[in-house]
Amino acid sequence: MSDKASHEPAAPADNELFSVTEVEQFSADDVKAGSAIGKMLSALFLYTVIAMGISSWWSWSSIVERADPSEPFPGVTENQHAHEHADGAESHDH
Repeated sequence: MSDKASHEPAAPADNELFSVTEVEQFSADDVKAGSAIGKMLSALFLYTVIAMGISSWWSWSSIVERADPSEPFPGVTENQHAHEHADGAESHDH
């Protein structure tokens, strides 16, 4: 039982899979697709930046609208502030 390897080419050299014209068309299509993908990614990035800007503005304006100008820290009541200092928290006024 001896195996003899046959080294025949899979396809003859003169029978190419694609013609030169088809290869050039594939290359042109790749450039066109790459350009379209680049434009799409740029648009999605710009959309994300705009959406984050609007979200940040809305969050900031909501916090400022609810803030009481007499409170030094928005959202922290005077009772919470006094309770923190009564528990033995050190003052940071050095």
